[in-house]
Amino acid sequence: MLDLSNVVAGPMSTMILADLGAEVIKVERIDGGDDARGMGPHRGPWGAFFVSLNRGKRSIAVDITKPQGREIVLRLAATCDVFMENFRGGKSTALGLDESAIRAVKPNIIYASLTAYGPTGPDYAKPGYDALIQGRTGIVSVTGTGEGAPIRAGVSIIDMGAGTWMALGILAALFERQRSGRGQGVMLMAYHLVYQQFTGAVPRPQGSRHLSFAPYGIFETADGNIMIGISNNRLFRRLCAALGKEEWPNDPRFSSNPKRVENRDTLDPMIVEVLRAHATSHWTDVFNRFDVPNDAVQDTAQLLQDPQIAALNQLASIGLGGENPVSVPRLPISLGITPPDVSGPPPKLGQHSRAILREAQYSDSEIDHLFRSGVSA
Repeated sequence: MLDLSNVVAGPMSTMILADLGAEVIKVERIDGGDDARGMGPHRGPWGAFFVSLNRGKRSIAVDITKPQGREIVLRLAATCDVFMENFRGGKSTALGLDESAIRAVKPNIIYASLTAYGPTGPDYAKPGYDALIQGRTGIVSVTGTGEGAPIRAGVSIIDMGAGTWMALGILAALFERQRSGRGQGVMLMAYHLVYQQFTGAVPRPQGSRHLSFAPYGIFETADGNIMIGISNNRLFRRLCAALGKEEWPNDPRFSSNPKRVENRDTLDPMIVEVLRAHATSHWTDVFNRFDVPNDAVQDTAQLLQDPQIAALNQLASIGLGGENPVSVPRLPISLGITPPDVSGPPPKLGQHSRAILREAQYSDSEIDHLFRSGVSA
Protein backbone atom coordinates (compact mmCIF):
# COMPACT_ATOMS: atom_id res chain seq x y z
CA MET A 1 0.00 0.00 0.00
CA LEU A 2 1.06 3.59 -0.64
CA ASP A 3 0.87 5.76 2.48
CA LEU A 4 0.88 9.55 2.18
CA SER A 5 -0.51 10.08 5.68
CA ASN A 6 1.11 12.12 8.43
CA VAL A 7 1.34 12.44 12.24
CA VAL A 8 -1.05 10.05 14.10
CA ALA A 9 -4.36 8.87 12.63
CA GLY A 10 -3.21 7.76 9.17
CA PRO A 11 0.11 6.27 10.36
CA MET A 12 -1.78 4.39 13.09
CA SER A 13 -3.93 2.77 10.41
CA THR A 14 -1.03 1.79 8.16
CA MET A 15 1.03 0.51 11.11
CA ILE A 16 -1.80 -1.88 11.98
CA LEU A 17 -1.84 -3.13 8.40
CA ALA A 18 1.97 -3.42 8.32
CA ASP A 19 1.90 -5.61 11.43
CA LEU A 20 -0.76 -7.71 9.72
CA GLY A 21 1.58 -8.29 6.78
CA ALA A 22 1.05 -5.38 4.38
CA GLU A 23 4.02 -3.85 2.59
CA VAL A 24 3.71 -0.13 3.33
CA ILE A 25 5.56 2.47 1.25
CA LYS A 26 5.57 5.71 3.25
CA VAL A 27 5.82 8.85 1.11
CA GLU A 28 7.32 11.72 3.12
CA ARG A 29 8.27 15.33 2.51
CA ILE A 30 11.92 15.95 1.68
CA ASP A 31 12.15 18.78 4.23
CA GLY A 32 11.84 16.86 7.48
CA GLY A 33 9.44 14.09 6.48
CA ASP A 34 6.43 13.17 8.59
CA ASP A 35 5.75 15.92 11.17
CA ALA A 36 5.89 13.23 13.84
CA ARG A 37 9.66 12.91 13.30
CA GLY A 38 10.05 16.28 14.99
CA MET A 39 7.75 15.57 17.92
CA GLY A 40 9.72 14.85 21.11
CA PRO A 41 10.98 13.49 23.26
CA HIS A 42 13.84 12.21 21.11
CA ARG A 43 16.35 9.40 21.36
CA GLY A 44 19.07 10.51 18.99
CA PRO A 45 17.26 11.44 15.75
CA TRP A 46 14.16 9.41 16.59
CA GLY A 47 10.99 11.14 17.80
CA ALA A 48 8.77 9.16 20.17
CA PHE A 49 5.59 9.76 18.16
CA PHE A 50 7.20 8.62 14.92
CA VAL A 51 8.74 5.48 16.43
CA SER A 52 5.43 4.45 18.01
CA LEU A 53 3.45 4.65 14.75
CA ASN A 54 5.75 3.84 11.83
CA ARG A 55 7.47 0.54 12.46
CA GLY A 56 8.00 -1.81 9.56
CA LYS A 57 7.37 0.75 6.80
CA ARG A 58 9.62 1.74 3.90
CA SER A 59 10.31 5.45 3.44
CA ILE A 60 10.69 7.42 0.23
CA ALA A 61 11.19 11.19 0.34
CA VAL A 62 9.33 13.00 -2.46
CA ASP A 63 8.36 16.59 -3.17
CA ILE A 64 4.78 15.93 -4.27
CA THR A 65 4.22 19.61 -5.07
CA LYS A 66 6.44 19.21 -8.16
CA PRO A 67 5.11 17.55 -11.33
CA GLN A 68 7.87 14.94 -11.28
CA GLY A 69 7.06 14.18 -7.64
CA ARG A 70 3.40 13.73 -8.48
CA GLU A 71 4.45 11.40 -11.31
CA ILE A 72 6.43 9.28 -8.83
CA VAL A 73 3.34 8.91 -6.63
CA LEU A 74 1.16 7.95 -9.59
CA ARG A 75 3.67 5.36 -10.82
CA LEU A 76 3.85 3.85 -7.35
CA ALA A 77 0.05 3.90 -6.97
CA ALA A 78 -0.28 1.88 -10.15
CA THR A 79 1.51 -0.99 -8.39
CA CYS A 80 -0.41 -0.83 -5.09
CA ASP A 81 -3.67 -2.22 -3.75
CA VAL A 82 -4.35 0.69 -1.38
CA PHE A 83 -3.72 4.44 -1.53
CA MET A 84 -3.91 6.19 1.84
CA GLU A 85 -3.94 9.93 2.58
CA ASN A 86 -5.07 12.22 5.39
CA PHE A 87 -4.83 15.62 3.74
CA ARG A 88 -7.07 18.50 4.70
CA GLY A 89 -10.23 18.64 2.64
CA GLY A 90 -9.49 19.79 -0.91
CA LYS A 91 -5.70 19.37 -0.76
CA SER A 92 -5.59 16.04 -2.59
CA THR A 93 -7.44 17.65 -5.51
CA ALA A 94 -5.09 20.63 -5.51
CA LEU A 95 -2.12 18.26 -5.66
CA GLY A 96 -3.65 16.22 -8.46
CA LEU A 97 -3.76 13.16 -6.22
CA ASP A 98 -7.48 12.83 -5.53
CA GLU A 99 -9.45 9.66 -6.08
CA SER A 100 -10.09 10.27 -9.77
CA ALA A 101 -6.40 10.84 -10.45
CA ILE A 102 -5.35 7.71 -8.60
CA ARG A 103 -8.06 5.57 -10.16
CA ALA A 104 -6.93 6.77 -13.58
CA VAL A 105 -3.72 4.78 -13.10
CA LYS A 106 -5.33 1.87 -11.23
CA PRO A 107 -9.14 1.65 -11.45
CA ASN A 108 -9.65 -0.99 -8.75
CA ILE A 109 -7.36 0.56 -6.12
CA ILE A 110 -8.73 1.14 -2.61
CA TYR A 111 -8.60 4.91 -2.10
CA ALA A 112 -8.62 5.58 1.64
CA SER A 113 -9.09 9.19 2.71
CA LEU A 114 -9.08 10.03 6.42
CA THR A 115 -10.10 13.60 7.22
CA ALA A 116 -10.98 15.35 10.46
CA TYR A 117 -14.31 16.78 9.33
CA GLY A 118 -15.24 14.53 6.42
CA PRO A 119 -15.35 15.17 2.65
CA THR A 120 -18.34 17.55 2.59
CA GLY A 121 -20.07 20.18 4.72
CA PRO A 122 -19.13 23.70 5.80
CA ASP A 123 -16.06 22.59 7.81
CA TYR A 124 -14.61 19.97 5.47
CA ALA A 125 -11.46 22.04 4.75
CA LYS A 126 -10.68 22.95 8.38
CA PRO A 127 -7.45 21.63 9.90
CA GLY A 128 -8.25 19.04 12.52
CA TYR A 129 -6.34 17.57 15.45
CA ASP A 130 -7.30 15.09 18.13
CA ALA A 131 -8.00 17.66 20.85
CA LEU A 132 -10.15 19.75 18.50
CA ILE A 133 -12.34 16.78 17.62
CA GLN A 134 -12.58 15.75 21.27
CA GLY A 135 -14.03 19.19 21.88
CA ARG A 136 -16.30 19.23 18.83
CA THR A 137 -17.77 15.78 19.52
CA GLY A 138 -18.35 16.49 23.21
CA ILE A 139 -15.81 14.08 24.65
CA VAL A 140 -14.13 16.78 26.74
CA SER A 141 -17.57 17.77 28.08
CA VAL A 142 -17.79 14.46 29.96
CA THR A 143 -14.09 14.12 30.89
CA GLY A 144 -12.54 15.30 34.14
CA THR A 145 -14.14 16.20 37.45
CA GLY A 146 -16.26 19.15 36.40
CA GLU A 147 -14.04 21.56 38.32
CA GLY A 148 -12.19 24.12 36.24
CA ALA A 149 -11.75 23.92 32.48
CA PRO A 150 -12.79 20.81 30.51
CA ILE A 151 -10.09 18.16 30.14
CA ARG A 152 -9.21 16.16 27.05
CA ALA A 153 -8.62 12.42 27.30
CA GLY A 154 -5.00 11.71 28.19
CA VAL A 155 -4.39 9.65 25.04
CA SER A 156 -5.07 10.50 21.39
CA ILE A 157 -8.34 8.61 21.45
CA ILE A 158 -9.80 10.23 18.32
CA ASP A 159 -6.68 9.94 16.17
CA MET A 160 -5.88 6.39 17.20
CA GLY A 161 -9.52 5.34 17.15
CA ALA A 162 -9.97 6.82 13.67
CA GLY A 163 -6.84 5.01 12.52
CA THR A 164 -8.19 1.72 13.83
CA TRP A 165 -11.55 2.28 12.13
CA MET A 166 -9.75 3.16 8.90
CA ALA A 167 -7.74 -0.07 9.03
CA LEU A 168 -10.99 -1.98 9.51
CA GLY A 169 -12.55 -0.10 6.60
CA ILE A 170 -9.57 -0.84 4.35
CA LEU A 171 -9.73 -4.53 5.17
CA ALA A 172 -13.47 -4.59 4.45
CA ALA A 173 -12.89 -2.69 1.20
CA LEU A 174 -10.17 -5.12 0.15
CA PHE A 175 -12.54 -7.98 0.84
CA GLU A 176 -15.27 -6.41 -1.26
CA ARG A 177 -12.84 -4.53 -3.52
CA GLN A 178 -14.58 -1.21 -3.07
CA ARG A 179 -13.80 2.11 -1.49
CA SER A 180 -13.14 2.34 2.24
CA GLY A 181 -14.96 4.66 4.61
CA ARG A 182 -13.46 7.09 7.14
CA GLY A 183 -13.23 7.06 10.92
CA GLN A 184 -15.78 9.07 12.92
CA GLY A 185 -15.28 10.72 16.28
CA VAL A 186 -18.99 11.08 17.08
CA MET A 187 -19.35 7.29 17.41
CA LEU A 188 -17.32 7.40 20.64
CA MET A 189 -20.06 9.51 22.23
CA ALA A 190 -22.87 7.09 21.36
CA TYR A 191 -23.79 6.24 24.97
CA HIS A 192 -23.79 9.86 26.09
CA LEU A 193 -25.96 10.91 23.16
CA VAL A 194 -28.56 8.27 24.07
CA TYR A 195 -28.28 9.17 27.79
CA GLN A 196 -29.17 12.78 27.02
CA GLN A 197 -32.17 11.74 24.93
CA PHE A 198 -33.43 9.30 27.59
CA THR A 199 -33.06 11.62 30.57
CA GLY A 200 -33.24 15.10 29.09
CA ALA A 201 -30.07 15.92 31.07
CA VAL A 202 -26.81 16.91 29.41
CA PRO A 203 -24.02 14.55 30.60
CA ARG A 204 -21.40 16.31 32.70
CA PRO A 205 -17.83 15.36 33.65
CA GLN A 206 -17.76 12.49 36.12
CA GLY A 207 -14.04 12.16 36.82
CA SER A 208 -13.40 8.42 36.88
CA ARG A 209 -17.02 7.73 37.82
CA HIS A 210 -19.67 6.27 35.53
CA LEU A 211 -23.00 7.93 34.85
CA SER A 212 -24.95 4.71 35.40
CA PHE A 213 -22.97 2.56 37.86
CA ALA A 214 -21.81 2.94 41.46
CA PRO A 215 -19.44 2.44 43.09
CA TYR A 216 -17.32 2.84 39.97
CA GLY A 217 -14.05 4.71 39.54
CA ILE A 218 -10.66 5.36 41.07
CA PHE A 219 -10.36 5.12 44.84
CA GLU A 220 -7.43 6.14 47.05
CA THR A 221 -5.49 3.53 49.03
CA ALA A 222 -2.67 3.89 51.56
CA ASP A 223 -0.02 4.17 48.85
CA GLY A 224 -1.77 4.84 45.56
CA ASN A 225 -5.00 4.28 43.72
CA ILE A 226 -7.18 1.38 42.67
CA MET A 227 -9.93 1.16 40.04
CA ILE A 228 -13.15 -0.56 41.11
CA GLY A 229 -16.08 -1.31 38.80
CA ILE A 230 -19.40 -2.43 40.32
CA SER A 231 -22.36 -2.75 37.96
CA ASN A 232 -24.89 -4.88 39.87
CA ASN A 233 -26.06 -5.90 43.35
CA ARG A 234 -24.22 -9.22 43.27
CA LEU A 235 -20.87 -7.52 42.75
CA PHE A 236 -21.69 -4.90 45.37
CA ARG A 237 -22.28 -7.63 47.94
CA ARG A 238 -18.89 -9.14 47.08
CA LEU A 239 -17.21 -5.75 47.42
CA CYS A 240 -18.81 -5.18 50.81
CA ALA A 241 -17.73 -8.62 52.02
CA ALA A 242 -14.16 -7.93 50.88
CA LEU A 243 -14.20 -4.61 52.75
CA GLY A 244 -15.67 -6.21 55.88
CA LYS A 245 -18.84 -4.14 55.51
CA GLU A 246 -21.51 -6.83 55.00
CA GLU A 247 -24.15 -4.47 56.39
CA TRP A 248 -23.90 -1.95 53.57
CA PRO A 249 -26.13 -3.82 51.05
CA ASN A 250 -28.95 -3.64 53.60
CA ASP A 251 -28.68 0.14 53.84
CA PRO A 252 -31.66 1.63 51.90
CA ARG A 253 -29.30 4.20 50.35
CA PHE A 254 -27.24 1.44 48.73
CA SER A 255 -29.78 -1.33 48.15
CA SER A 256 -29.85 -0.97 44.34
CA ASN A 257 -27.64 0.43 41.62
CA PRO A 258 -29.88 3.50 41.02
CA LYS A 259 -29.83 4.18 44.77
CA ARG A 260 -26.03 3.85 44.86
CA VAL A 261 -25.69 6.27 41.91
CA GLU A 262 -27.98 8.71 43.71
CA ASN A 263 -26.02 8.42 46.95
CA ARG A 264 -22.48 7.88 45.72
CA ASP A 265 -21.26 11.13 47.27
CA THR A 266 -21.97 9.39 50.56
CA LEU A 267 -20.86 5.88 49.57
CA ASP A 268 -17.53 6.71 47.88
CA PRO A 269 -15.95 8.40 50.94
CA MET A 270 -17.04 5.43 53.06
CA ILE A 271 -15.17 3.09 50.72
CA VAL A 272 -12.07 5.31 50.67
CA GLU A 273 -12.01 5.39 54.49
CA VAL A 274 -11.63 1.59 54.50
CA LEU A 275 -9.18 1.44 51.58
CA ARG A 276 -6.77 3.95 53.13
CA ALA A 277 -5.89 1.38 55.78
CA HIS A 278 -3.84 -0.75 53.38
CA ALA A 279 -1.69 -0.56 50.27
CA THR A 280 -3.00 -1.08 46.75
CA SER A 281 -1.33 -4.50 46.48
CA HIS A 282 -3.20 -5.66 49.59
CA TRP A 283 -6.55 -4.65 48.13
CA THR A 284 -5.92 -6.16 44.70
CA ASP A 285 -5.16 -9.48 46.44
CA VAL A 286 -8.30 -9.22 48.60
CA PHE A 287 -10.58 -8.17 45.77
CA ASN A 288 -9.24 -10.89 43.51
CA ARG A 289 -10.06 -13.49 46.18
CA PHE A 290 -13.60 -12.14 46.42
CA ASP A 291 -13.92 -11.90 42.61
CA VAL A 292 -14.48 -8.14 42.70
CA PRO A 293 -13.69 -6.28 39.43
CA ASN A 294 -10.63 -4.19 40.21
CA ASP A 295 -7.16 -3.24 39.10
CA ALA A 296 -4.30 -1.08 40.26
CA VAL A 297 -3.79 2.29 38.58
CA GLN A 298 -0.30 1.95 37.11
CA ASP A 299 2.10 4.38 35.52
CA THR A 300 4.11 3.58 32.40
CA ALA A 301 7.16 2.41 34.36
CA GLN A 302 5.00 -0.15 36.18
CA LEU A 303 3.32 -1.15 32.94
CA LEU A 304 6.67 -2.04 31.36
CA GLN A 305 7.29 -4.45 34.26
CA ASP A 306 3.75 -5.88 34.44
CA PRO A 307 3.92 -9.72 34.55
CA GLN A 308 0.56 -10.03 32.77
CA ILE A 309 1.87 -7.93 29.88
CA ALA A 310 4.94 -10.17 29.77
CA ALA A 311 2.85 -13.34 29.85
CA LEU A 312 0.81 -12.12 26.89
CA ASN A 313 4.01 -11.11 25.05
CA GLN A 314 2.41 -7.74 24.38
CA LEU A 315 5.66 -5.78 24.12
CA ALA A 316 8.29 -6.11 21.42
CA SER A 317 11.75 -4.57 21.28
CA ILE A 318 12.76 -2.74 18.11
CA GLY A 319 16.14 -1.31 17.20
CA LEU A 320 16.71 2.34 16.33
CA GLY A 321 19.84 2.23 14.20
CA GLY A 322 22.61 2.64 16.77
CA GLU A 323 20.42 4.04 19.55
CA ASN A 324 19.19 1.92 22.45
CA PRO A 325 16.19 -0.22 21.43
CA VAL A 326 12.69 0.67 22.57
CA SER A 327 9.71 -1.45 23.64
CA VAL A 328 6.49 -0.98 21.66
CA PRO A 329 3.06 -2.64 21.98
CA ARG A 330 2.13 -5.45 19.66
CA LEU A 331 -1.32 -5.45 18.06
CA PRO A 332 -3.91 -6.83 20.52
CA ILE A 333 -5.00 -9.46 18.00
CA SER A 334 -4.44 -13.21 18.15
CA LEU A 335 -4.68 -15.23 14.93
CA GLY A 336 -4.00 -18.96 14.84
CA ILE A 337 -2.49 -19.30 11.36
CA THR A 338 -1.14 -15.83 10.58
CA PRO A 339 -0.44 -14.15 13.94
CA PRO A 340 0.52 -10.48 13.56
CA ASP A 341 3.94 -9.36 14.68
CA VAL A 342 5.85 -6.12 14.93
CA SER A 343 6.90 -5.64 11.32
CA GLY A 344 10.30 -4.12 11.93
CA PRO A 345 11.97 -0.85 12.97
CA PRO A 346 10.79 2.56 11.76
CA PRO A 347 12.56 3.89 8.67
CA LYS A 348 14.99 6.74 8.39
CA LEU A 349 13.71 9.52 6.15
CA GLY A 350 14.21 8.43 2.54
CA GLN A 351 15.92 5.23 3.63
CA HIS A 352 14.32 3.26 0.79
CA SER A 353 13.97 5.99 -1.84
CA ARG A 354 16.36 4.53 -4.41
CA ALA A 355 15.09 0.97 -4.01
CA ILE A 356 11.44 2.04 -4.31
CA LEU A 357 12.17 4.17 -7.39
CA ARG A 358 13.95 1.23 -9.04
CA GLU A 359 10.90 -0.93 -8.32
CA ALA A 360 8.82 1.74 -10.08
CA GLN A 361 11.02 1.21 -13.16
CA TYR A 362 13.10 4.36 -12.86
CA SER A 363 16.63 3.93 -14.22
CA ASP A 364 19.66 4.79 -12.12
CA SER A 365 20.32 7.88 -14.28
CA GLU A 366 16.71 9.02 -13.83
CA ILE A 367 16.98 8.49 -10.08
CA ASP A 368 20.20 10.52 -9.95
CA HIS A 369 18.39 13.33 -11.80
CA LEU A 370 15.45 13.22 -9.36
CA PHE A 371 17.87 13.51 -6.44
CA ARG A 372 19.84 16.36 -8.03
CA SER A 373 16.69 18.31 -8.84
CA GLY A 374 15.25 17.96 -5.33
CA VAL A 375 12.25 15.86 -6.36
CA SER A 376 13.38 12.94 -4.22
CA ALA A 377 15.98 12.33 -1.57
